[in-house]
This record gives sequence, C-alpha cells and structure tokens, in this order.
Amino acid sequence: MDKVSKDNGVDSQSKRTKCSSDNDCASRTDGSKCAIRDGKTSGYCIPTWFGICHAWALAAIIEEEPNCPVTHNGVTFQPLDIKGLISDVYDGAKVSTVFTGARYNGGDDGTDEYGRHTNDAYRDMNPAYFHIAAANLLGKLKHSFVVDVTAGAEVWNQPVRGFKMYEQTAMSLEEAAQTFYGLEEYPWNAAAKSIVYVKSRLSWVFETYTDGGLVASGEVDKFTTGQYYYYLLELDDAGEIIGGEWVYNSDSDHPDFLWFAKSKPAADTVTSIGLSYADVSMLLKKSVACSDSTSASGSAGSASGSASASASTSGSVGASGSATSSASTSAGSATDVPSTSSTASNAGSVATDAPATEASATGTPAATTLNTGAPAATTATPSSNGGNQGNNQGGNQGGNQGNNQGNNQGGNQGNNHHDESEDQYHQYQQQQQQQQQKFENSDHPRQWYQSFFHWW
Repeated sequence: MDKVSKDNGVDSQSKRTKCSSDNDCASRTDGSKCAIRDGKTSGYCIPTWFGICHAWALAAIIEEEPNCPVTHNGVTFQPLDIKGLISDVYDGAKVSTVFTGARYNGGDDGTDEYGRHTNDAYRDMNPAYFHIAAANLLGKLKHSFVVDVTAGAEVWNQPVRGFKMYEQTAMSLEEAAQTFYGLEEYPWNAAAKSIVYVKSRLSWVFETYTDGGLVASGEVDKFTTGQYYYYLLELDDAGEIIGGEWVYNSDSDHPDFLWFAKSKPAADTVTSIGLSYADVSMLLKKSVACSDSTSASGSAGSASGSASASASTSGSVGASGSATSSASTSAGSATDVPSTSSTASNAGSVATDAPATEASATGTPAATTLNTGAPAATTATPSSNGGNQGNNQGGNQGGNQGNNQGNNQGGNQGNNHHDESEDQYHQYQQQQQQQQQKFENSDHPRQWYQSFFHWW
C-alpha cells in the first residue's frame, strides 16, 4: 500500500503544499484539492486531473473488463480493485506505442486574426489527420485508441468509444474563404482544390468509481460522453484529403494528441513496486469469467488493499514513464472512410448499443465520398511540428508523452489567449457561435450521414 501511494498516489506528491482541508489549497491556481490517504489527517494539495489514466485508458482498450469479485489467498478483490491493479501494471510496464501530436504544456500561446492558436504544440493535431485516424482506425481497422481530449495544458487521456459523422458539405475555395474567414481567396494550403465542411462527434468513456462490469450491464452508456468538432478538409483534384483547418470553437477545443499500444505488456512483466502482470491477469481472467477460485499462487494476494491507491486521483495524465512511443502515419494507411456501421472486435471489447449520451444523426449514410464522388482517400500526414515522442521520465505529474522530464507540476489550463482580455475572448466565442449557427441554418448544399462505432 505504501509503495503504491509513493509511486502513484498521494505520497508521490509529498513535495507539494501540505494540507488538512481544501481550504488550505484555495490560494493555488492549479485546481488543487487536499488529497489525504485513508487513516491520515493531512495530505497534499494536488490538481484533480493528476493520475494514471494514461494507463487506465490503455488497459480499458486492451484488456477485458472484470465483472465479478475474486477471492485469492483469503483476499477478496472487487472488480474495481482489479481495474486499479491492472491500471497500475500498465503504468509500470514497458509498452511500445504509436503516437501522433505533441503535448501542449501551457504558456507561450495566442491567437491570430482568424482565431487560430499560434503555439505549434496547441494546433499540431490537424483536423485532416484527426479525421483520417478516427475514420480508419475505428471504421476499417476496428481498433480503438486513446486521445487527450483537451488541447490545453491539462491532459485528459480517454479511451475512444465512437466516431460519428453528422455533416459534410462540399464547398469551393471561394465559398469557404468567404464563409469562414470573410476573404475573397482561401488563405491556406495552395494545393487545395476544394473544401468540405465537416461536423463530427468523437465519444469516449470517462472515469467512475462505480464497481462491477459496466459493459456487460450496459452501465457504460452512463459514463460515455463526447465532443462535436467542426473543421474544414482540404481536397486535391482527386478528392484526396491533403490538409484541414479547425473552425468555430474547435479552434480551441480539439484533441491534443492520440495514441495506441502495439501490444500488451510482456507476460513476465513485474513493475518497480512488485506488481506481477501474470498474477493480476490471473485475477482478471477469473473476474471476467466470474469463476471464483482460491489458487495457490501467492504474490497477487499480497497486493491486497492497493487497488484504490493505484487509481490515484480521478484525473488523467499522459503515457506511462516507462512506455516508449514512436511517430507513425499508419493510422492513415486505409483508403476509404467507412460506408457502413461497424462493431469493434479488438481484444477485450464488448459491443454495445448506441451510447445514451449520443444524439442520433439524420439522413442516409453516405460515408464513402466527400460530396465529390471520389473516395475520401487518406493521404494526409501529421504536422511536421509533431514534437518529440520520447520517454517521459522522472516525477512528471503533468502526463507529458514527450521528453518533459523532472517535476512538471503544470495543470492550470487557464486562459491561453494572452493577447486578448477575458471579455474580448468571450465576445469572440459568441461571434464564432453566431456565425456557426448562421451557417448551419442557411440554405447551403449539405449531405448528412452517420456511422456508428462502439467500443469499451
């Protein structure tokens, strides 16, 4: 228990401000609350988004979900305990990953006259790459992935559950320039020959302390949320996607990076605090099958009581310090946007009905073209300023997937528009929303479709 807390829990933050209540953390500007271990009267001020959800999100995709309590060596492990244990294993395991996008650490950012962020790390997740990755990973490869759902300084890694297309509207370069920028000529990407305006929605599962098998019971729908994204896709003469731009509030509110694991941890993995992947997998297998048994193996039982601590705080951080990562364009290797509904078949996944939080789209699915009659080919590549996806080492609690080492205690998302006052920024947001509503309510050619993908 002490080892887990020192590694990932409250005691791992012992250099932060000491506290006995949330009032002691009120002077901090990073959203900290007073985190106190069970049986203690004092703790430390820790931002609520700190945690190991990089590990939880990956385990939620790769591993099957525990369903029933398991008694081993006289210790009963609830499903939530086993989720905590397997998350802690993934945090300490070496897992090779495919990663794109650089983490934005906050600061040094503003907006240009069109509302686009000026920091390369903030805007490096181009909507063309996001669209290609989501449509092809989910629709063609039937493989989920992890996404940092906020482009700001905080990191919220979530396991993706679905991707829906709500609108795609073909436009000329001139129409796009006038509609979105008030210009006569389209100001970006001279190689673009036409534009498609897209409204899509990405859905993901968020954290909960609810125990039991949430997928099997259907409870997972209660813990599924998502975000609508608005963007322009730039097409060449062949109808291939060669770039894009975020528009409306998606200029600021879009994913920061996305990634997935190439494989599970090695079968003989033992973390630095002594958690054995083989032993935790044994508990997981029994819990999935609801086959309670008391076997002779010993070390898994010695971790009793550690699961709640291994969950750390309720927030999310980036990829584990021991995980390696590499840039790749393989997510865009498929050639078509999916034309039919799909159901995930990756290991550990259980298909469910449409999430309760997902609004239904209207119209006839027509996802194989982008209103041009040509396949939506996936030739776009990640931005060249994708940053370094090296090893995150040391005591970085900010969840940096890149080479951010040491004690990065960022966490204050704050207002990144340093060249505007708060009132001016809110006014800008209102203008953007009004422009968006005007465009969507106008009589412009549009084609609606929907594609459903559901994963745990």
